[in-house]
Amino acid sequence: MDKVIRRQQVLSLYRNILKESSKFFDDNAKIFLKNRTKKRFKEYKNETDETRILNKLADARQALSRLKRANVFDIKSVTRVLELTYGRRGPMRHQMLKPIINEPSEAPKPIVRGFPRTAPPRMSPPLQTLLSSQTKNLYPTLPVPKHKPLYPSRKANLLWRHYSKIMKTVMPPVDNITLDQLEINAGKGTLTGKGIANRSMSLRNHNLDRQNNLKIQNTDAPKSPRDLVKEGPYCTARPHNPRPRFIRRLYQRLLTKIPIMEVGSESTHLLISGLNTLKNKNHNSSTDILPKKRYIITKSPWANGRPLPLVNHIDWQGLDPLEVAKLIDDKKTQKLKKSYAEDNLPI
Repeated sequence: MDKVIRRQQVLSLYRNILKESSKFFDDNAKIFLKNRTKKRFKEYKNETDETRILNKLADARQALSRLKRANVFDIKSVTRVLELTYGRRGPMRHQMLKPIINEPSEAPKPIVRGFPRTAPPRMSPPLQTLLSSQTKNLYPTLPVPKHKPLYPSRKANLLWRHYSKIMKTVMPPVDNITLDQLEINAGKGTLTGKGIANRSMSLRNHNLDRQNNLKIQNTDAPKSPRDLVKEGPYCTARPHNPRPRFIRRLYQRLLTKIPIMEVGSESTHLLISGLNTLKNKNHNSSTDILPKKRYIITKSPWANGRPLPLVNHIDWQGLDPLEVAKLIDDKKTQKLKKSYAEDNLPI
């Protein structure tokens, strides 16, 4: 293909993607899509491989088609754009997981002494808590051979395979500013505790609505230019202005995939024992003097349209466990009772 035609084709795709990105309703998504588009086009600006160029042009057309569907509020396309923006998939998810993975922790010992390749995967305390809240099994069920023990290298491979599998689906938390903004978009401040909207009365021009709805049906009249334009392959309905409830529900569904990680109180007797051991011996490793932290994973009360809870485990601290147990005998609060019991277990 001629270089001039190829250049015009690439520039047209680039401008159309930026144009469609500016039409999206979420401000953070606009910035994310703009930066990602500029970065991707800049990476392959000097590409010479014809096959790779054609593949990247196909990817750009696919992204443009998805953005067009998202701007007419196709649910799948809008959800995908929001998930890419807020780190539920794609490179942003890996970037948000890095601080959790790189949290200082003690490296596991190899299964076979002297062979570091047989060491199990290292999981920091926050990552271990995050994985435990989102996966069924943190470690795989290892097979038991009948006539011989499991080979150490195979055991290490099974552990790493399971670790890679669960890491593909884990969802990282977001920062507090982003979480507050998402909760506001999901209805915080506009909904009551029971989830009923405080809608303000708005005056409508009913005569104008009636004029728009009651159109004269005349088969002999020529069609309008809008009716003659065929729908593009990217949409199945005309663009519309969605209601605020539709936008709120999109953010509520997104909040169901965003965990909230909080740092609990440090255990006192572990700190005392750590100070005693510091007096008795010298520590050369930085992981030996790390403070013990307890991480708690929760979900936003505005996820999936749920109202704010009236009582949580923080409100129960300092109360008599027997009195609290009498108050939560209802079957609907069994999960809360279990979380309260776990929070008051001796460490």
